[in-house]
Amino acid sequence: MPKYAKGDARAWIRSSFRGYFVALYTPYGADGAIDEAALRHNTELTLSLPGVGGLSVHSIHQEFWTLTDAERMRVTEVVLQTVAGRKPVIVGVSDTSARNVVEFANHASAHGADAVMVWPPYYGPKTASGVRDFHEYVAARTHIGLFVYSTTLSELGFYLTPDMVETLLDIPNVCGVQSTVASPSGYAAMMERVGDRICVSTSLEETFLFGKLGFGERAPDFLMGASRPLLVQNHSHPRCGDFLAAALAGDYVEAARHMRDIMRIADKLQSRYFAQGFHHVALFKQLSTHLGLRGGPARAPMGEPTPAELAECFEIMAAAGLTPPAGER
Repeated sequence: MPKYAKGDARAWIRSSFRGYFVALYTPYGADGAIDEAALRHNTELTLSLPGVGGLSVHSIHQEFWTLTDAERMRVTEVVLQTVAGRKPVIVGVSDTSARNVVEFANHASAHGADAVMVWPPYYGPKTASGVRDFHEYVAARTHIGLFVYSTTLSELGFYLTPDMVETLLDIPNVCGVQSTVASPSGYAAMMERVGDRICVSTSLEETFLFGKLGFGERAPDFLMGASRPLLVQNHSHPRCGDFLAAALAGDYVEAARHMRDIMRIADKLQSRYFAQGFHHVALFKQLSTHLGLRGGPARAPMGEPTPAELAECFEIMAAAGLTPPAGER
């Protein structure tokens, strides 16, 4: 069960969540089945990374839509067992069926999750009132805090606008919104509309810092669903950890210096694909294995990265001090 009463979710999340909530990758064995030992390894390694304050399970990076329901629940169990309460965990429970979302959410809550992420249904016809009904159905049958997801990326196909999010605020366990939008103005619009009542989170350093500068204490102290800490830093070059420490200390000039370094690397490894409207999960997953994580190929229908894409990214990572130069690999 949650660590808070249903009506206290918003206050508990704002006071308890801090740092990067980092995405995980799902590792597969040679037979294509989930490699549980490798998943435990990935969980421990990710928890140890600089700046990590918690984990985000079943984000788009974890290929949740390619897993069977039983596999999804088993991944949730393995991660929560491994974390064992050391840091908070948010579990993605998104599905096109509201009944499945309820089942996933209550399962995650029973195994120790601290909150869940609920996307609008990602397939089929949708209206604003229908999406509200969807969230109301889930909230009425769960007690854990719910984050909703607002993105302009074309992968989801539905933008939960600030107006729509505001209509959800009479649901007591809606405690946050992840705002994944293309410009700071979109994040600002969400923060202005609902940020005084729920946490408006982002996964990006530039948006996080914009929030701190523009909205002060209204801006939360955490980044949700972040993947950059897996790809742009290591313990020798703790870029994300240094950024977070400076930003939370109010040293925004120093935070901006680290942010520029992070963005310089991430723009070449990730952001160019986001600009095209999608996450190149298979590429990101392979890159993460060269920083110590275990992965294997992504499941269909995601295409594998080309040799040219991998070679280019490895050179970028080597130049950033993350992997050995080509002649030493």
